[in-house]
Amino acid sequence: MDQFNPNTYKKQSTAQQFTGSCLGKIIICAVVAIVLLIVAALTRPSDSYMRWQMEDNIMECIAASDSIESDIIDDYVGNLGRIFTHADSAEINKELMETYKKLNKLEIYPHTFLKTARIVNNIHPEGVRVGVGIFGIVIPTVKYSDLLMNTGAVRGDYNQKLIKDQVPDLYTGDNPNIQPFHYKGNPDD
Repeated sequence: MDQFNPNTYKKQSTAQQFTGSCLGKIIICAVVAIVLLIVAALTRPSDSYMRWQMEDNIMECIAASDSIESDIIDDYVGNLGRIFTHADSAEINKELMETYKKLNKLEIYPHTFLKTARIVNNIHPEGVRVGVGIFGIVIPTVKYSDLLMNTGAVRGDYNQKLIKDQVPDLYTGDNPNIQPFHYKGNPDD
């Protein structure tokens, strides 16, 4: 195509053509992702730092949830704040911390680009994730319900049911032919 005014038309450089193409944008995104993964692998927190931060975050969670029931938004906001704060030793209940250490176990798992922390206890024998360490910071995801903080008997007496019946009598209605466990077997037998 002929140009009417050659001064107004400028040919794009090779770099501008590359960054404007679909393949160029995909390659740029892939390079950025690879660089971020390399930085994540190099800045993964150490096991001791991860354990120290998670113990601190769990102390804050126990202190914040001492006698109140929190919802999911409270947990998210509390965990976001715990990234930047540390537990105050004056507000920590020593008995609760001893109970936590006796009934729960904090385990740190290394991965290629991050580390995860899991709490293992009798409620969660396979463990529940309570924190992620990436880019040199520890992001807590701990909830008070993840922790086992008290133990007690499940049953009162020997051979007592775990779940008691809500309706103790066996009232079956006005029809006398309907009884509990009325099925007597196959009539062909």
